[in-house]
Amino acid sequence: MGEFIAEMQERLLPEYEQMKNYNVFTADQVREIVSRRERLFLKITKSHLTISDYLEFILYEKQMHLTIVEKEKKMHVKLTGLKASIATRIMRLYREALGKFNHDRRLWSNWIKFSKKSNPVEVAGIYEKMLLYHGDMPDFWVDAALWLYEYNRLNIDRVKDILLRGLQRHPASETLNKCFFDIMLQEASLANDERNLAENTLSEQDIKLERVEAVYRNSMANITHLDYFVKLLESCEDHQELTGKLQRLIIDDMQEKFPREPGLWDLLAQRELRGFHLGDLEEDELDTSDDEPASKKSRTVNARSLKRRIQLCVTVYKSAVEELQTPEMWNLYLDAMLALNSDGKTERILKQQCLADALQAGHRSQLMGVKHYSTLRKMLCTAPSGREAAVTILTEALKSDSSVEMHELLLVTHIQSDSEPLIYELFNKVQKSMGSEALLLWRSVILYYRTRQDSLGARRLDEIYGLACKSAWPEFGELRSDYLRYLWQERSVEEARKEYAKLAVQPPMSLALHRQMVQLESSVAVHDQASLKYWRMCYDFMACYFGKTEPRVWVEYLAFERDHGETKNISLLTQRALTTLEPQYVAAFEAERALAYVGASLVG
Repeated sequence: MGEFIAEMQERLLPEYEQMKNYNVFTADQVREIVSRRERLFLKITKSHLTISDYLEFILYEKQMHLTIVEKEKKMHVKLTGLKASIATRIMRLYREALGKFNHDRRLWSNWIKFSKKSNPVEVAGIYEKMLLYHGDMPDFWVDAALWLYEYNRLNIDRVKDILLRGLQRHPASETLNKCFFDIMLQEASLANDERNLAENTLSEQDIKLERVEAVYRNSMANITHLDYFVKLLESCEDHQELTGKLQRLIIDDMQEKFPREPGLWDLLAQRELRGFHLGDLEEDELDTSDDEPASKKSRTVNARSLKRRIQLCVTVYKSAVEELQTPEMWNLYLDAMLALNSDGKTERILKQQCLADALQAGHRSQLMGVKHYSTLRKMLCTAPSGREAAVTILTEALKSDSSVEMHELLLVTHIQSDSEPLIYELFNKVQKSMGSEALLLWRSVILYYRTRQDSLGARRLDEIYGLACKSAWPEFGELRSDYLRYLWQERSVEEARKEYAKLAVQPPMSLALHRQMVQLESSVAVHDQASLKYWRMCYDFMACYFGKTEPRVWVEYLAFERDHGETKNISLLTQRALTTLEPQYVAAFEAERALAYVGASLVG
């Protein structure tokens, strides 16, 4: 064995003595531990190693470490030496494994995770080794810098070195640049803000704020995504008293780079709502007084009333939709107003008015989406005469958006008003101009007429179901099944059977139609020869139209003859199935048939 293995074996004897002396394990358990470790040692000394050999050993030692910790609590003794010995062995196993399998990123991450708990002093060094092999991952540079900074902030020079090396390899990494920005901003917030007036110099804090700005300007050359700048602004808001000038700079750059980006306008409006008024930053920029350090100038969030903040927010949104005139911008504006109204405890009337104004303006723009028309419809329908207004608005909206969803809003409004002529008129328009995508509307109209329970409703249903049954769209097959069920339950069995006989041979063919009729026929209270004839006819149709590729059809047919029909037909029917099915489906048929008969015998 190598030097590494020999050294670990030598460490085992004191461990076993401690286990015995402290009664941590019984003698038999210790012998089992010795045997298990010997096997694990042999695995990691063989010529053809795999990473799983090391992982098995590491996992075993981690479980042993956990067991020792639990024994400590239970026995109320300190087993520090035992734990330290096991932890050292785990660290060495990781080091040995990664010397051979340095490509495994998960192994590096697990080593770091373990070391943070058991030996944090070593973590920075492990990160440095990992970055030699996996420096192509920006997140690893970020993790290394954050750990080192959080572990000991006096290491700031080493943190900056890691981040600068990372940025040399990944200059366009948003996570790396953002991490560098945040750490430098945190350093500035902790710095001394007193100026040396005798020497007329900047304070330490002002110098570090200039470095934050330098980090930002450097990142601008490589990053062009709006989200990055938004995240930087959010970081600045956490240090509002320091970053007024920097926020103004970032916003100016965003307005230059993304003047027609809806996300920028949304950000500016939401900042106004949170109290970060753009005008305050402009005042800060004009304040060139050197009498006070950066942190002592009046750069706190302006304590405006909620009412004023809402008004400023809405003003920005109105400017945005006027400037951009896009559905996306209107969607952001209206979503913001809806979110504002989710809390009605304060300024409820103002919030409702802002939402109503936005919805009305959105309708006039012809750029409002279905979701917000739904909101507008609900608001209007709560008023006594609001449904008429809702119908007018939705009818106008359909001229620019003839989607199924928009038609559905108008249809629901008509149904709530019980305006049968308008419902029928809208349905006729839909069924002539739309295809299978309008199935939901058909269902809504059918449900309306079924709930009427009058002669008009019955006539309309026959007409609508008749159109559905003639449709060539496969999706309308389910309406055929619905029609059979309706006739069976509301009219008569004879009408349902008569209609089924027509639909069964009318394309497009639907297996669901036949299964629906099978279910209805099976519900007959008394099965005489006549009813069995109709029941069998359903299976005949299924076998005729689907018997080549649907083994299950034949299994169901056989089950019917066995349980309700003529058992003498089973043999002939089986032979018919075998000759009708395409060859690739025969085995499935035999398997399902055997399974069905076993199930039947068990039940019997």
